[in-house]
Amino acid sequence: MSTLRRTVPFLARSSADQARRVLLVDSAELPLGAARDARLSATLRRPLCLGPAERGMPADDVERLVEDQYRTALEFIYGHPVWRRIREGETASAVRSYLLESRHYLAAAPFRMASGITDALRPSELVRLQAHHVVEEADHDTYFENGLAALDVPRELIRQARPSPVTVEWIHLMRTVAAYGPLAAGICSGLLEYTAGDQKSVTGWHTMLHERGLLPKEAVDAIFEHVETDLGLGHGNNWRDAVRAAKVVPAEELADCLNAVSLVAEMIVRWLDTFEEGLAAETVGAAGGLTLQGPEPVLGGEVDGLPVWPAEVYSSYAHGPSSGSPGVRRVLALSYAYSGRAVESAGPTGSSPAAVARDFVRRTARDWDGRADEVGLEKLVESWMTAIDGHALWQRLTKEPTLPLVHGWMVENYHYVAGIWQHTGGAVACCPDPVIRGELVKHLIEEFNHGKMFLRGIGQARGDQDHGLTPDRMRPLPTTVAFVGTLRELAQRDWKAYVLALAFLQLTLSAAGNTVHSRHEQFYQTLFRELPDSERLVSAMRRHDAEDTRLGHGDDTRELLRLLATRHAPTRESVAAAALVPQLAWSFLDGILQHYRHGEAATLQRAGWHVDA
Repeated sequence: MSTLRRTVPFLARSSADQARRVLLVDSAELPLGAARDARLSATLRRPLCLGPAERGMPADDVERLVEDQYRTALEFIYGHPVWRRIREGETASAVRSYLLESRHYLAAAPFRMASGITDALRPSELVRLQAHHVVEEADHDTYFENGLAALDVPRELIRQARPSPVTVEWIHLMRTVAAYGPLAAGICSGLLEYTAGDQKSVTGWHTMLHERGLLPKEAVDAIFEHVETDLGLGHGNNWRDAVRAAKVVPAEELADCLNAVSLVAEMIVRWLDTFEEGLAAETVGAAGGLTLQGPEPVLGGEVDGLPVWPAEVYSSYAHGPSSGSPGVRRVLALSYAYSGRAVESAGPTGSSPAAVARDFVRRTARDWDGRADEVGLEKLVESWMTAIDGHALWQRLTKEPTLPLVHGWMVENYHYVAGIWQHTGGAVACCPDPVIRGELVKHLIEEFNHGKMFLRGIGQARGDQDHGLTPDRMRPLPTTVAFVGTLRELAQRDWKAYVLALAFLQLTLSAAGNTVHSRHEQFYQTLFRELPDSERLVSAMRRHDAEDTRLGHGDDTRELLRLLATRHAPTRESVAAAALVPQLAWSFLDGILQHYRHGEAATLQRAGWHVDA
């Protein structure tokens, strides 16, 4: 066992029975019950240590460690059952989902990649490499758009379809890890391009798509041109070039990069999970007979959160609706993807899926009515609560709670609360209004140590059960990183949008009269009744709620909205950018539910790379 653990473990599918989950440790598959084995648990919870933080890692050692992590990550990714089902010709819908969502992911390449080149002290060789990669990837969405066009999907409907919530998560995760710096950006991109050099396997895969009747030859040729372009550009070696340009990498920076690679792998698998049951393939299937009416959105789908949807709609598009009715699936797909703008090319009919979708959008979606006064803005952000109020996580916590799920919920909230320094700090740095900036500084001061509150409370409740794997040494979920990273990036890009997003997040905890919302206390009491052992673990969350109430955050939030409304004029672009935060709040909660429902192994698996203090 001493040689086991060369890489971060993954919560994967069993190669023998893909309906069963296992812990993938290096290339070994361990049953989830290993988390309850005293000897194995202590070993698996121990973070992977790179030595002293100040240690410099030479490029050869870095390449070896990165490749080890790549190999395990790719075994995890390619062990997903969707690949087998595609090879056996069982799921044309997954291929269509792959085409559309890959197109969206690639269209956002400059947005998600360029953050790795903006904050460097000087234009080093590392920065040049990443900037060059950004330029080369800038138009690669064209290959997948051409593939979809070969399926008779109008290009306008391809470009203006809203990306799946999970594709948006992946884009923002990559933007966040790229912001670590050009080395992290290069290493994380390298995971996706590492297998490109195996030209025989890649060619065989694309040939199979046509031979199995999953795609016409024209579509396959279009997307294979993307592979040929990447091979011609040498993208498979970009990560090595970045490591060699760095020469020596501080151990702490390398730990961040390796953990980031593991998060990217987990996000890709979450993305693959959506291909068969999710609704992207329905969007592709419906788009051929449609056209769009109304003004084209100004913002790209990766940053435009309007309209805000109820939690069940985000869940339906990502994971599939509770109803298996083809009509329900088609209506929900068109509603989410086109927000009521899709009409039949041959002329509208009252009972068509597009017409029903337009009615559903009018009744259900939360758009902006243009009111920019204080009351209008407060009503707007309160209406966004629909994205999280009906989330399935709350149902699971109140009806079938488990200690691992509660533990994971608390750990991810620790990571979220601890991120206040970065996102509110970003808003403080970018806000030119001294009055509003003063309010943001006040908020930062009041929230400054709330991460410690969670860390201390979780530690007291867990004792020595976790063998030193404390929340600050656990890798946050990729959905948490995307959520917090988006808040930070939003603060830097559009401080007015950040104020609206902050108001949304603060008003989830408060109600009129500055008291903790009664529903929260009812939730806690229901949870404790169903799972009494959770009360001590959740105490930090309750203290945080009470502290926010004591500090008057509800009133402070309304003051921020008043100042924004009276001193500035929020635009639709700012509102749309802020509206992405409710969607990613849904993702934050969904990530917790989908991961930690797998029991104690799911918390153990958050061990990552670290350095000695």
